[in-house]
Amino acid sequence: MFWFFISLFYLLNIFNTYFITSTFLNRYLISFNRSFVMEVNSFIGNFAVLTILLFLGFLIIRKEKGRYKYMVVLTFLFNVIIFLLGLFTKYYQTVFSPSNMDVFKNPATKLTTSIIIESFKELFVYWRIVVFIPFISLVVIYLIFTKSIKKAKSDANEVVVFNTIPLNLSLLIGGMLLSALSILYTNIKINKNWEIDAEKPLYAVQNGGVYNYYFSELFHFATKEEEVSLDYYDEYNKNKESYLNYYGETYSNTLKLSEANNLVVDDSLKQENLNGIFKDKNLVLVHIESLNHFLLQEDGLLGSDYLETLKALLKESYLFDNFYTNVGVGNSSDAEFAVLTGIHPKGDSTIYWDYQKTEYLFPALPKLFGNDYQKISLHGDVAGFYNRVPVHREMLGFDDYYYYDENEAYYSGTFNGYYYFQELNDKTDEASPWVSDISLLDWTLEMYQEEEKNFLYPIMIQPHVPYLYYNDEPYFDKQQLKVDTVTLRYLNYQSYFEAYFKKFIEISKKMSNTVYLFYSDHGSGIPYKDLLTISNKSKEELSYIEYEKEMLRTLAFLYVPGEEVNEDGINVGLFKGKQPLVRSQVDLYRTVIELFDLETDYYYFGVNGLSKEKTFSIDTRTFSLVTDEYYLVGKRMNDLKNFSEDNIYPYKETFENDPLKFFKYLMRYKYRMDYALKYNLFIELKN
Repeated sequence: MFWFFISLFYLLNIFNTYFITSTFLNRYLISFNRSFVMEVNSFIGNFAVLTILLFLGFLIIRKEKGRYKYMVVLTFLFNVIIFLLGLFTKYYQTVFSPSNMDVFKNPATKLTTSIIIESFKELFVYWRIVVFIPFISLVVIYLIFTKSIKKAKSDANEVVVFNTIPLNLSLLIGGMLLSALSILYTNIKINKNWEIDAEKPLYAVQNGGVYNYYFSELFHFATKEEEVSLDYYDEYNKNKESYLNYYGETYSNTLKLSEANNLVVDDSLKQENLNGIFKDKNLVLVHIESLNHFLLQEDGLLGSDYLETLKALLKESYLFDNFYTNVGVGNSSDAEFAVLTGIHPKGDSTIYWDYQKTEYLFPALPKLFGNDYQKISLHGDVAGFYNRVPVHREMLGFDDYYYYDENEAYYSGTFNGYYYFQELNDKTDEASPWVSDISLLDWTLEMYQEEEKNFLYPIMIQPHVPYLYYNDEPYFDKQQLKVDTVTLRYLNYQSYFEAYFKKFIEISKKMSNTVYLFYSDHGSGIPYKDLLTISNKSKEELSYIEYEKEMLRTLAFLYVPGEEVNEDGINVGLFKGKQPLVRSQVDLYRTVIELFDLETDYYYFGVNGLSKEKTFSIDTRTFSLVTDEYYLVGKRMNDLKNFSEDNIYPYKETFENDPLKFFKYLMRYKYRMDYALKYNLFIELKN
């Protein structure tokens, strides 16, 4: 019985780790390629840590019954860890590492409570209870055999195996040696195959075992780092009169109207060079929360009246129709960082919280707009969310950051306070911790100064996962659309978006000489099966890899209103068109610099959003790559033997650019960018 129980303890707990590392069992994770050697080393690593903890307990616990209980309790703790790690992969699409701890710093009690409630629902609704099968199994077996233990004589309660201290100590030391060897091998594999920090924890978990990775982190798991020279960055610098890009094409930091892609400019604005076409105008940069591009599609179940106000606004705008997010675990803050600095986030940490330890210096957009602009950011949540108060003023260069906290007294003043607009603080739900973004537009208008030049940055908070705090009449009900509850709530936020954009149209009529640039921060993360339902497509028509790409696809658009009003009541746009080429958040930084003719000698690395230049988008969280030829799952490009639907989604039958060569180029590019970020070097990259 005792040997049988120990065997189950090992096998069930080791198998349970696949609910984290296997894409088959964990739909929220993109795993690395698997191999026999990897599986063996992972098994050894997990076995080693179980051995360490088991025999550490056996050194202390001498009674057989006590050891049974110890294994049951240990298994319960392991199962809880697996459950929590699974939740983390749901919201962040990567495994947890100690560097991710900052994501829990945001003071969002109500939101956290909502997520916890949703998570416990998933125990039963989505069968996450299966991760507790090891615990349940051992409890049942223990209860079945406990009667026989009670009936046995008192001396039979003494353990007849592993009953000496030297033996238990030897097995404990043996486990530690196995653990160290497994991690050493994992370290060698990482240094050889995966040089960027994002997803190193996943690589380590898959190669060295879930338990072994987190055990090794107690002693600081580390990999080697190659030193990077500042000279390397000139290769990527696009702030030049002439540069050669990766595709062998020559471009410039000056964009002529004739070189723009599908752009129609009103005669009142038209000039030969687009650089400076918006010079001295106001800019309202709008951060949209969780708006996926698929919501605009009309070939599925979402008809022409879904988001009709937004669609009408897009007809008067220049739409970046193939636009992607660059966010990592920093989510919304990463999107802000990418847009305002033109730099890819690292992906595995939150730079806004990292700022508490490192005072980063960047030539961010608010700084480049200079002192003749009033530069104000606004958000309907508390000051401590993403550490925005010091970051927005010190790191990014805003003059002021306005936020909302119902627990603070009225205060209007400096950056260390907040502005509680008493007449403009409506909520979509009394339980909501946030001011409605519709009220945030009123805040924005309140900040607008007709006699000054304005750079205003309203940051939306809704719809925020798990898409609560909105109770308007639903667009779909459960009978109409068979999707997850969270997905249904997300889709039913359409009336909120409708109200928001109608309010925006009203507000925009009250601001003169103003350019509006919108971008969505990240996708919704709805399940694959739900996107199939919404799109009305089969798995053959919409593959899983295409779904992964669609979850990264958001949208951005530029709206420049004129005086004339169209039949929809929207001021006719002076800047219209549609960009079909790949663009991402880092490209908006350069686009604003050039269109507003902002002076900077610092390097920048994105493309002008309006140009015909080809580029790429990096999902910094998972290192998936989007181009105009294909979508690559970067983690599955290593050890590549052939292309398959697991690692590439092609748009064409033949490629102009070799995918494997391109992947290796971007791997090195991202490593160097992460290095510059880690060591605060961007302020030194200057022409």
